[in-house]
Amino acid sequence: MADSGKELGFPSGEEVAGFPSGKEVAGFPSGKEVERKVDPIQGEILHEYDGILEADNELPRWWLITFYGTIIFAAAYWFYYEGFAVGRHPIALYADEMAARAAEGGEVTEEMLTTIAGDPAMVADGAHIFETHCVVCHGVRGEGNIGPNLTDSAWINGGEPVQIHTTLTNGISTRGMPAWGATLGRDGVLRVVAFVLSVRDTNVPGRAPEGPRDAAGAATPTPSPTEAAPAEGAETEGAAPAEGAAPEEGTSAGAAPASH
Repeated sequence: MADSGKELGFPSGEEVAGFPSGKEVAGFPSGKEVERKVDPIQGEILHEYDGILEADNELPRWWLITFYGTIIFAAAYWFYYEGFAVGRHPIALYADEMAARAAEGGEVTEEMLTTIAGDPAMVADGAHIFETHCVVCHGVRGEGNIGPNLTDSAWINGGEPVQIHTTLTNGISTRGMPAWGATLGRDGVLRVVAFVLSVRDTNVPGRAPEGPRDAAGAATPTPSPTEAAPAEGAETEGAAPAEGAAPEEGTSAGAAPASH
């Protein structure tokens, strides 16, 4: 049986698949240690490719603690504020603070109004007030009815946040827009403005756009001769009543609290 390997044609322990037995394997000398390179700065070099030296030093413990700590913090932050909404989001808290400052009589700024418009709670409160006081003139979704559409980009009295706030607070008597500042209070006005800003430029189908587009406070463009004149008896939104003329039937002093 000892010679059965030779009889079958297999080499006996000396050569297998072209590799010399016990002498050289894959180019490494047998029984000798591979030469290791040491860089004075990086330490022991494990790989070298095209002149690039690669070491394998351990990162400082403080760096690893900071790195893994940020990952844990980010995950906890997301679950707390976004995933399960356990706490109020910092943006919502900031919006509350801005609204509180405005309600106390602070200056109303564009930053303040834009911030509260990004707070879902403020927008929801404003939508509720809007449903109570505004839908008769401006529609359930702000699409307009006897009052202008609040969801397009055309604004008769200016579409900037501060201009909308001013219109809502002081009203436009010549256009049938009452002043809602005294009725709703500063806080209520802010919440309605937040809702109006949230639906602005959503373009809900409804009343046709009126006023200049994205030109806050600019004059309404004069229609060209080729444009059709309004039909006789049609309402011209924003036109002041003639001197001594009686108000239209059905016109209420409690018209919509927001107007282009």
